[in-house]
Amino acid sequence: MIRSIALFIMFLPVLLFAQNLVRNPGFEQKNSCPERPGQISHADFWASPSSATPDYFNDCSTYLDYGTEFNLKGGQVAHTGHAYAGLQTHLLNRNEFFEYIQSKLDTALISGQLYCITAFVSLGRSAYAFKGLGAVLSVTEFKSTNAHRLNVPYIPLGNGNYLVDQDQWMCISGIYKAKGNERLLTLGSFSPGDEFWNIQTRSHTDSLFKSTYYFIDDVSLVAIRDSSDCKCR
Repeated sequence: MIRSIALFIMFLPVLLFAQNLVRNPGFEQKNSCPERPGQISHADFWASPSSATPDYFNDCSTYLDYGTEFNLKGGQVAHTGHAYAGLQTHLLNRNEFFEYIQSKLDTALISGQLYCITAFVSLGRSAYAFKGLGAVLSVTEFKSTNAHRLNVPYIPLGNGNYLVDQDQWMCISGIYKAKGNERLLTLGSFSPGDEFWNIQTRSHTDSLFKSTYYFIDDVSLVAIRDSSDCKCR
């Protein structure tokens, strides 16, 4: 018994720094299969914090538009497993539409602790692309009655390049020093101003919009000892 306790204490720091605090990080756990737009709540522990309608894609869907490899937004094989989320952002005549996804973490963050946030993204059928997305960690959840950009401080998530790959998944990451007791993670685009980057479109329907669409999979938030430890997993 004493030996078991000693081993547990010895490996406790390893367990702390290896634990992903995001529940259902790959959107695999579900309460139902998607069949129409805006059904991110079908993925357990995920929801929209605003009136915008982020999408859920899963191989279990009987509707081709909401599967993974081929779907309404161009399609992509899941980074791992059989599911992922999708976020639309567009500007039309200064009218904003920003989709976000939000989840409650497994445990609250520890004050002063460094955390590494990573996610895998792939560009869907879009006329434009971003150089990065963002994350917000908060004590309480956001509740917005509109679909405008959330005007809050955020952690940039990127990899130093424009996120233009429609064939492969791209890892984006960022580092956050906790204030303490943060329990909610929100992902999306928080950048102010016109920060879209034009790419060749694959969709004629987007030609009148400054519009972009990203698939998101395998979200991770883990404690790290040093900023050099923040790597894609």
